[in-house]
Amino acid sequence: MSQSTITFRIPDDEKELVSEYAKAHNSSLTELYRNAVLDKIEDEIDLKTLQNAIKISKEKKEMGISQDELEELLNEV
Repeated sequence: MSQSTITFRIPDDEKELVSEYAKAHNSSLTELYRNAVLDKIEDEIDLKTLQNAIKISKEKKEMGISQDELEELLNEV
């Protein structure tokens, strides 16, 4: 798998904080930043999926749904 390098700037005090956090969690800075970004993207996708499911439910004027019905709605998204 090919890889790319991303470079960004942060203030020295924030770098120190992040470095200490990574060290405390036995992680590299690369792993920490990559996981944080991917988690953020996943959370946003999850939120949009939920919002869309709620919208579909309201359009169908459903008062309440079972777990199975919820899974069907999420599969429609």
